[in-house]
Amino acid sequence: MKGKRVRLGVVGVGIWGRMHIRAYLQHPSADLVAVCDRDAERAARTAREFGVPKFYRHVEELLAENLDGISIATPDTAHADIAIKAAAKGVHMLVEKPLATTVSECRRMIAAAKAKGVYLMVDWHNRWNPPYYYAWRALRDGELGDVRYIYYRLSDTIYVPTKMLPWAGESSVLLFLGSHALDTTCWLMGEKPVRIFCQRQEGILTGRGVPTADMYITVVNFSNGATAVVENSWVLPQSSPSLIDHKCEIIGSKGVIYLDPTHHGAIAKYTAKTSAGFPHPSFPDLFITPEIHEKQMGFGVESMYHFVECVRDGKKPLTSGEDGLLNTRLIIAAEESARKGLPIKLRNL
Repeated sequence: MKGKRVRLGVVGVGIWGRMHIRAYLQHPSADLVAVCDRDAERAARTAREFGVPKFYRHVEELLAENLDGISIATPDTAHADIAIKAAAKGVHMLVEKPLATTVSECRRMIAAAKAKGVYLMVDWHNRWNPPYYYAWRALRDGELGDVRYIYYRLSDTIYVPTKMLPWAGESSVLLFLGSHALDTTCWLMGEKPVRIFCQRQEGILTGRGVPTADMYITVVNFSNGATAVVENSWVLPQSSPSLIDHKCEIIGSKGVIYLDPTHHGAIAKYTAKTSAGFPHPSFPDLFITPEIHEKQMGFGVESMYHFVECVRDGKKPLTSGEDGLLNTRLIIAAEESARKGLPIKLRNL
């Protein structure tokens, strides 16, 4: 369908679902036909806000619209059933991370997509993150020699589980941030993970009535002998200068790369508002979702544009259901390791 317009729907109109809506409204080849949310009032309100023609409460109603593709931006546990229904209708899918919370769900989603020949793309948008893309390119070009170690930190302030996400107690920072961190680490390393060891800390959030762990430290060993340490927390103080703390260090036999996209140094602002932290952080977001002249920009929408263009042009997406399956297996193994206090061998990846 090269050159044609792409008919799209968005399922889930929360914080990130709104990003999908804005991306599709901005793309010149996309027609956003309708939005869908189990909260009918929120779906209606969002449709009015963005001028989307139709809204639905049930995904079956949305899928009756003869769509080319949908975004699935619902809570993690709801991805599988929606994706399988979409695949049955021959609709391409962009699914928010993690792909699903169980291995069996991931496999069912992959099988359903393959049976109908539709795309199952996971929104690993760090692959469009400029600093990380340049690092990945340098690694693929051999500039660092053999990669021996990656340290990767992706953490949030306590604002996220206590104010931003009403469902934080039903999830974990390993699912919310660790999924991104583990995927990006594996993508950078370019090797199979073979062993994982994880430790979990809790007490701060449970003490505030949010029944979920505070942080995870995960050590991943790879088939080439390299090691990665991944740190994920969402209890950084509210007064932190950025909502997100994102850093990475990559050490190779011939060089090193340091990445610090959140404390970017391009602009820092200190006023009476910034001392209270997000939503007025000292270090504004310049990469993920900056809004310039009322246009949504940043690499957060680039993966969504990529999905539109893949559907439009019939080209294979840069991320896949298999990437999502690997990620879910790593998360499950990390949780098992944290529970048992033992390393877990990863087989048949």
